[in-house]
Amino acid sequence: MSTRRDLYVAGFVAASLAYIFVSLAFTGSFHLLRWITFVVFFGVAFAGFEWFIGWAMAQE
Repeated sequence: MSTRRDLYVAGFVAASLAYIFVSLAFTGSFHLLRWITFVVFFGVAFAGFEWFIGWAMAQE
């Protein structure tokens, strides 16, 4: 389980940095509320994929 947690943390850090850099490149400013919205969506998407993988593995 530790490996999966490490992958989630790495994915979160990479996605956050990508969002911040793209936001700064295209708008020239960083909005904390928009980043928080992105983080929430990212967490929901990761949880959804985790649920889907668990469901698919149970079907085997």
